[in-house]
Amino acid sequence: MSNRFDKGGFTLVEILVAMAIIVTIVSMVYGSYFTTSKSTQVYKARIALFQQARRVLEQMARQIRCSYAGTAKKLPYPGRSIPQQGKATPTNAINYYFNSNPDDPSGEVLNLVTTNGISGWQDPTEGLFEVTYKFDKGRGLLSLSQQRFIGASKNVVKKRIWRPIARNINSIKLEFFDGHRWLKNWSFENKKKLPCAVKINITYEDENYHQYLYSTTASVCCRKSQGKETQTEILVPINK
Repeated sequence: MSNRFDKGGFTLVEILVAMAIIVTIVSMVYGSYFTTSKSTQVYKARIALFQQARRVLEQMARQIRCSYAGTAKKLPYPGRSIPQQGKATPTNAINYYFNSNPDDPSGEVLNLVTTNGISGWQDPTEGLFEVTYKFDKGRGLLSLSQQRFIGASKNVVKKRIWRPIARNINSIKLEFFDGHRWLKNWSFENKKKLPCAVKINITYEDENYHQYLYSTTASVCCRKSQGKETQTEILVPINK
């Protein structure tokens, strides 16, 4: 008569041990997958921020390089015609050539006249344009306004059409080189000239509150060449 304990099978302890091993292996695999997936998402988000920062910095640098400042001369009839490069422009237009004030209550961080118009807007891409960048810190939104430059003074109220060009911005900081030192703001009305170079620093913040700083420096070539684009600056990303 055979013993009943000789029959094949698993004891309860063996089953529990096997289950524990399986759970451990599954947890390790899932943990590795979750970590890899999370890292991939973070990497993709960082690439998206870099691409957006690169596009915005290159656009701002290109328009700054093509900044325009005509000859300030009082004309018999200060009209509203579009000034041409190298020709006299109305005195009342001098206030609008190049200005930046980080404490501006409207959030307008940069206002300039440039020969580099952005394609895709209603205005043609040739001529002079008044371009304004506005930063809404509460929403982390950078917007752009572009319109034909007609030489109106700063006292004339203009209706601007704003288009968002960048989101998730934590801060934007501009510095202006006058040939001797870097300044935090610039007023063409006071300086009577364009800056030699402009340093642009934009800090982005992702959904995990990680901040990334991207920076570039654009030389204002047309201080002498009057609006002609002569060189390309190098974009330098700096990650915190």
